[in-house]
Amino acid sequence: MMFKRILLLLICLLGSVLTVILLCFFSNSFRQNKNNFIRLLPPSKVTPGNILDFKTGGWNYAGYSGDSIYIGNLYAPDRLVRIDSDLKDTLAVKLGLPDRTKLTKGYFNLVDVASVYTLDGNQPLLLAGNILDRILKPASKPPYFTQAIHTGGNSFVLRVVQAGQNKLVTYRTDSAGFIMPANLLEKQVDGIFCTDGNLVKIPNSNKIIYVYYYRNQFICADNNLNLLYKGKTIDTVSHAHIKVDYIKSTNETTISSPPLYVNKQSSANEKYLFIHSALIADNEVAESLEKVSVIDVYAVKDGKYQFSFYLPDFNGKKLTDFRVYGQSLYALYDHYLYKYQLNF
Repeated sequence: MMFKRILLLLICLLGSVLTVILLCFFSNSFRQNKNNFIRLLPPSKVTPGNILDFKTGGWNYAGYSGDSIYIGNLYAPDRLVRIDSDLKDTLAVKLGLPDRTKLTKGYFNLVDVASVYTLDGNQPLLLAGNILDRILKPASKPPYFTQAIHTGGNSFVLRVVQAGQNKLVTYRTDSAGFIMPANLLEKQVDGIFCTDGNLVKIPNSNKIIYVYYYRNQFICADNNLNLLYKGKTIDTVSHAHIKVDYIKSTNETTISSPPLYVNKQSSANEKYLFIHSALIADNEVAESLEKVSVIDVYAVKDGKYQFSFYLPDFNGKKLTDFRVYGQSLYALYDHYLYKYQLNF
């Protein structure tokens, strides 16, 4: 009897190890082998510009106001850096947070036109103020959230977790509170990791886009979360390649093997959606992509693919994030900020 139990445990252990090995193998195959799609790579779509060195890391985008970019830092919640659009002048900006404000590691700052916000979905907390005086005060208490974008006035779109699934909701800081419309995010595996992605605001419009990380899909909706269309990225990974396990002792769900990323960071201007792709096309060579990041471009109006371009690594640093403001693309490479001019 004891021998059978030991044998059964060994079989389960070997099976689990083999499953992880196979998932890693197929994940690497998708990243390095052909994926049955072709990229259009016209020349001279981006022109390199100025570079700014912050010297230390931990930087993230807060937003854009007037002709200035605002950058936040993970280690200084009450500090922003205002940078002119040519990356020539910088100014330290101090935010007036309420006394005894304590933020978790999930906080972020957001600047949008004349407003500045500090958000922390783990508490949850939303502080709001004007970019001129930068004195922030608590807004009405939002629900717990994992992502947020400002859609104008008192309105936000939040990503929340309800009934074990990611959902998008609208939220207003006035008495209207939050509204949960029909869920736009489509469950494939667990409802959390399989629907993970990136919320993108389309400037000067009433549109938002949500780009899935692990499948070739994105959705476009209006600010009230009425679906406008469903788009597809040019690769062929239509189902999230992830393995999820439940940890009973901590009552948590976790990804148990490296997931296959399809889409990484995303940004948009008025006309185009820009997606940092993780996959190789049939007309590309794996070695040639080792020191560049691929940006695929789609039309905001209908989600149709337009073309792609490369952003080379800088000083041995990979692209960590990027934003597009008008005809300028600002790429973060750890502690470097690099401006590119878009020629389309």
